[in-house]
Amino acid sequence: MRAALGLPAPERRIGLSAHDFAQSLGADRIYLTRSLKVDGVPTVPSRWVQRLTALTEAIAAGDALKPDAPWTAWAKMRDYVEDFSPVGQPAPCPPVASRPRKLSVSRIERWIANPYDIYARDILRLEKLPPLGQAADAALRGKVVHAALSIFAERYPGRLPDDIAGTLIGIADELFAGLGGAPRIEAFWRPHFENFARWFAETEPMRRLGVTGIVSEVRGTLRLEALDFELTARADRIDLRDDRTLAIYDYKTGNPPVPKAVDGMHAPQLPLEAAIARLSGFGELGPRPVSALRYIQASGRRDGGEEREAGSQDAETLAQEAITALAGLVKEYDDEARAYEAMRRSGTHFGSAYRYDDYAQLARVDEWGNAGGEGE
Repeated sequence: MRAALGLPAPERRIGLSAHDFAQSLGADRIYLTRSLKVDGVPTVPSRWVQRLTALTEAIAAGDALKPDAPWTAWAKMRDYVEDFSPVGQPAPCPPVASRPRKLSVSRIERWIANPYDIYARDILRLEKLPPLGQAADAALRGKVVHAALSIFAERYPGRLPDDIAGTLIGIADELFAGLGGAPRIEAFWRPHFENFARWFAETEPMRRLGVTGIVSEVRGTLRLEALDFELTARADRIDLRDDRTLAIYDYKTGNPPVPKAVDGMHAPQLPLEAAIARLSGFGELGPRPVSALRYIQASGRRDGGEEREAGSQDAETLAQEAITALAGLVKEYDDEARAYEAMRRSGTHFGSAYRYDDYAQLARVDEWGNAGGEGE
């Protein structure tokens, strides 16, 4: 294949390297070096170096390969400091007038996990520029899956099509086609979505029982007048049930929060959406009680998908607790002495918030994190 493309054989490059190396050995003074460690991991000398070492020992010239000056020590001296003081966690305290008075339910989760994220994006207005030539990533996949399910719900808010899986796959194929047919999409995303579509086709008829209508990507707001704060949301899917209640769904292509995280208000997105629904925040839907908060995991792996209750408590209780917790959070940060700290909380509830942190470098997490700092 290399010959057909007009490329030289790999042996030629090896031969040229060996030739250059042999020519360099004719110099008056030669320094042979190798890395003792790579990324902190000890390396093994090459067979050529081992044979050269054995040869010098055999002719009683073992010191010939030792450096005649402490080069390594001199190199280490470049990083030497007499007094090392690790940097502390950033804790900016902007004026109350500059603090945000409007956030989405997803940003509330970020606020809880890492307040510095709110400071950098919503106060300083800093946003990470997308890299040039960025490959298809998990965020893009999530957008495609959300869009496909949203279009399906808009086209079939009542009666389902005869071929549920085929119809949903056809919608997704149109969206995938617009991405240019990247290898990752064709090899992984399409097969995973097809597997999810089959699971969705098996389970969706049961979800539609007792449902009079479905709305998707519906926007909502809730104004906390006493605190001068506005909460916004865009619910992935809301089912209108014949008992005048609502079932709110959130689509996840990754792992959804565990019930303990929702109950503990570490992941309050769905409970906050329920609170918005209870107070007429979703416009024409009116004030309705919420009977279910659920995640639909659209991973495409194993069975294809999974449906899970958001918490162990009923939706109305979670909604009330979420509003109470949000009011407390807003009041806490209305104190100018309260800092927007860069945090790395322990436990598994905040893993995704730290895994996709656009401001980790700005907050110098690697510095204070390695120094032992950790948020409360």
